[in-house]
Amino acid sequence: MSRLLVNIRGTNGAGKSTIPISMMSDPQLKVIQKPYKGKTYKIATVFPSFGWIALGSYLNKTGGLDTFPNNELTFKTLKWVLKKYSDYHILMEGIIASTIYSTYRDLFNEIQEEYSDTKIVLLFFIPPLETSIQRVYERNGGKPVKEDAIKAKYGMVSRNFEKFKHDGFCVKKIDTSKTPKDQMLTNFLKLCNKYQEEQDG
Repeated sequence: MSRLLVNIRGTNGAGKSTIPISMMSDPQLKVIQKPYKGKTYKIATVFPSFGWIALGSYLNKTGGLDTFPNNELTFKTLKWVLKKYSDYHILMEGIIASTIYSTYRDLFNEIQEEYSDTKIVLLFFIPPLETSIQRVYERNGGKPVKEDAIKAKYGMVSRNFEKFKHDGFCVKKIDTSKTPKDQMLTNFLKLCNKYQEEQDG
């Protein structure tokens, strides 16, 4: 049976972290810690009940790939998880990584060559820009936000969708403004089941 490596991309307020945060209810949840350059980092969160493992931790306000200090640790963790948790689907998401194209293109190409049983899927959560900005304001309790920075990231995420699509990756653009928050995980899992069936078929 194949497994999925899903990279959720989107700007601030797109709903990327909603998926792993919704899995935090897993009673079997486990956070993995590893040392790196003299410090200990929470490198992954395992959700056995769901059959998923997410890179990074979701115990603090900033989660996912944004908890890593650099790409080196991110990529080392991913490759470790690919070998160690071969029966789990892998989830990656973060705001910084969402704006990066070529580095991840090369990484995903490398993984695809080494792990033929792993299907790489890039989900681009792209609600209307106004929705993203509004959600950030709500999340910040109405405090001022850097709207120009959000707009810039929004543009980069949208352009990266076209680039990955042009490169032949499995990509899908999703308008998350049309999905209630409590339905996000259900819809995500249904979509992933579809991709896995396609891979196994």
